[in-house]
Amino acid sequence: MSKQRCLVVGMGGISRSMVKILQTLPWFVGVGLVDISEAGQAAGRELLPEAEIFDDLSRALVALKPDAVLINTPSELHFSQTKLCLEVGCHVLVAKPITHDFTAAVALVALAKERGVTLSVGQQLRYNRHYAALARFVASGGLGSVEAAWFMNSKPRPKVANLAKMLQPTLYENACHHFDAFLSVFASHDPEWIFCDGFVPSWSAYAGPCMVNALIGFSGGLHLSYHGGFSSQAPMYEFRLEGSGGALKCRGLHMSNDTMDYELAPALGSFAVCRIDDDIPAQTPWIPFFEHWHAYLAGGPEPPFSGRKNLKVFALLSAAIASVETGQRVRIKDNPLYAEAFL
Repeated sequence: MSKQRCLVVGMGGISRSMVKILQTLPWFVGVGLVDISEAGQAAGRELLPEAEIFDDLSRALVALKPDAVLINTPSELHFSQTKLCLEVGCHVLVAKPITHDFTAAVALVALAKERGVTLSVGQQLRYNRHYAALARFVASGGLGSVEAAWFMNSKPRPKVANLAKMLQPTLYENACHHFDAFLSVFASHDPEWIFCDGFVPSWSAYAGPCMVNALIGFSGGLHLSYHGGFSSQAPMYEFRLEGSGGALKCRGLHMSNDTMDYELAPALGSFAVCRIDDDIPAQTPWIPFFEHWHAYLAGGPEPPFSGRKNLKVFALLSAAIASVETGQRVRIKDNPLYAEAFL
């Protein structure tokens, strides 16, 4: 089992959750952390007492020469920090979204290939138990040809925190996980177009569109109605799929709370409670994510969250933003702007 000397950049809540799990894995060696805040450095000292602490990424890279770097910082910093790490030959795992610009994301993927290192994006939620169950059920043909889906996931998040100045808070911080989950569940379908509307309810403290409604067209005749956001008055989560063989409902509190109820109906029949995930382990999605990531670092298969494969998610995200800004339906798969996502 190959050891990986890792540098952690940004010691916020996500990094702390990741490090707690990584410390249980025999291949992880936390050699350093970078954070400009006293609170972040204090958290780092507590979680990684043997690690060296820095307030500057460049100095940390020179001093430690890590094998891999985990970046969990504000998304506007992702491009410059990821580029710096790739240029010195480090593997990089960067939080979503990979950048704020599709062309920049393509440039990072190309740079990783040029330097002979891996680039990965922290899209762990596709490994949630219910998404794994839904993907397996769809692939098994349990619903026949799936041609319609409805997805709703919004929650009350009145404290805007780091999203206060973000122009598209829901799309960048929430929908990117949803879109990745769609590509996981509907693995044989590519996103072809999106028509998206973003808005701010009167009771919301967000400056940018914190609630989003969209229609997404996929290859194979699949149409998905989407709702996501941070300013609902109560949590909502439902994912409904309909195919030639029937319909399936998945309901719960939130995407991140992986306890779901399922109901299945045959074509033209009635819904009945069913279980489709009993044999799938109930665990944090970071566990299978890190298993795949470590294998990738060691020269194993490219995971679905690689920078290259994540371009398809980012193309869908970028097209959604363009649709909100223009009020027009935006093509994706046959759009020259996003060609690299479908190579």
